[in-house]
Amino acid sequence: MKKTLIAIAAALMAAPAFAQEVSASIPSSSSAPADNALEITLGAGYAQGFGDIGSNARRVQDLSQAGGELQLGLGWRINPNFMVGAYGSGGYHATGDYTSGANIYTATAGLQANYHFLPTAKLDPWVGLGSGWRGMWVDHNGTDSRHGLDLARVTAGLDYRVAPEFAVSPYVGAGLTTFLTQESAGEQAFTNVRGPDVNVWVFGGIQGRFDLFGSKGSSIALASND
Repeated sequence: MKKTLIAIAAALMAAPAFAQEVSASIPSSSSAPADNALEITLGAGYAQGFGDIGSNARRVQDLSQAGGELQLGLGWRINPNFMVGAYGSGGYHATGDYTSGANIYTATAGLQANYHFLPTAKLDPWVGLGSGWRGMWVDHNGTDSRHGLDLARVTAGLDYRVAPEFAVSPYVGAGLTTFLTQESAGEQAFTNVRGPDVNVWVFGGIQGRFDLFGSKGSSIALASND
């Protein structure tokens, strides 16, 4: 776990330097906001869950604590303001009070839509809404598996436009999850979670946004022009 967090921290600290290298290598003469483009995002940061899982069950924070998470997004930038697509993430977490010595993994996948408020500005605030699936695995002398729904997932960030096709963005977010089914270590089938409750997962980090093969439109302000 310590090595994972160190690697993620190094990636976050290296992001500004990488952004400057990208801005130096891509000319700014064809400056235009993303429009009808393939959008790919890759992010790294922190994630943690809180709250009850269900009746007679441990809380999320009893099983897992803060962890590192990688996020991937793929979508269609319909126009400079709107993007629709899919998201996915994978995380590795510190153990809770009842899972000492275990390996804790989480993953999500779903659909999302983002809105960009100032797509032609150097700093472009955006907000996203998504929904999908979440899984959590506690691996210790066998694996406990839980699966459920990300009922609502809200993300917000601020794009720093380095080049027409590339932006760096810090982001924060939160999601409401309910786990519906589980399989305990040693069991051979999934069973329903008794009295499933809603828990909260928070996350944040930094991501790179690539907008590829888009149409040319109005001019856009770039950090590389400063």
